[in-house]
Amino acid sequence: MIRIHVAAVCLASAAFALAQKPAPKTVPVPVHGQGCVASGIQAGCLVVRDSSSGTLYNLLISGARPQVDEGVEFTGVPHEGPTMCTQGTPVNVTEWSRKDSIKCPANEATNKGSGKR
Repeated sequence: MIRIHVAAVCLASAAFALAQKPAPKTVPVPVHGQGCVASGIQAGCLVVRDSSSGTLYNLLISGARPQVDEGVEFTGVPHEGPTMCTQGTPVNVTEWSRKDSIKCPANEATNKGSGKR
């Protein structure tokens, strides 16, 4: 009878230990997109609507930032936790580059007005 009791305690202890073990960390899936940079609703926030998927991304960038109405391509990882920007899917941008081949509406309007008549 004591053996059964000891075995039950051991099984319960093992089950408890397994339940308390933290889940393995998952590797974030990289995010890649491109489109025209726009100002977010909140001051200082930058958003880009990806030209392929139509997804709106909130670009979280440390260091040099792209200009509003500039075409960019970016890579990053999903941001975990809250941000002050309330638009789009937040992405911690790991790298970005200007893409002159992406024609942004505001730039086209500006460029049209600067030609000779």
